[in-house]
Amino acid sequence: MNRLHQLAQQNPQWSLEEFVQVANDILPDVLPQLDRPTRIEEINPRLVRYYTTQQLIDKPLKQGREARYTYHHLLQLLVVRRLLTEGFSTGAITSVVSAKTDSELEALLQGGIQLTVETANPALAYLQRIQQRSAPMPPPSVANASGSDDLSTLTALPAAPPPSPVPKQWSRVEILPGLELHIREDFVYPSSSQERQNLLQLIAHHLSSLFHRNNTS
Repeated sequence: MNRLHQLAQQNPQWSLEEFVQVANDILPDVLPQLDRPTRIEEINPRLVRYYTTQQLIDKPLKQGREARYTYHHLLQLLVVRRLLTEGFSTGAITSVVSAKTDSELEALLQGGIQLTVETANPALAYLQRIQQRSAPMPPPSVANASGSDDLSTLTALPAAPPPSPVPKQWSRVEILPGLELHIREDFVYPSSSQERQNLLQLIAHHLSSLFHRNNTS
């Protein structure tokens, strides 16, 4: 955070290209630590414009015909990228980022504020994240535009690669007598606390449906 505080004292007004360069320089320092190494997707001017149209970050200031971005815009952008990495959809975080002050945005980057916002469908959000990590990496503007919670978006995701002819190995975990969890070796484990919570909700949903069918049969 020392680098951010130094920038705040300078009261900067960056051009779009300068803004993107500064954001990419700081981004690795503010993203959550994941359980496995992952490639950090760089920010580009097109993505900044998309976030602006989605009201994830404020519109830039104007200096003549040129757009100028401030320290507040930088904090908004960094928080957006952090929350997206943690599994929140763009629709869920729009109002959160726009309503925060500089100090509150700084606290979010440090994990000092507990967000009350949740994804509209946590189980679906988790499935979308798994699909995105399993599929080939799309262009930045596409990868960050998928904030919908509509079930139809699942069909628009890239198709999974064909199964390997080599049989997959399974790990067996006994939860309780009569209750087992089977995990295939190519399963993509949750990479954040939010994704772990979404996975647990998804499992609980399926168990609840199973219990309901058994009780009504």
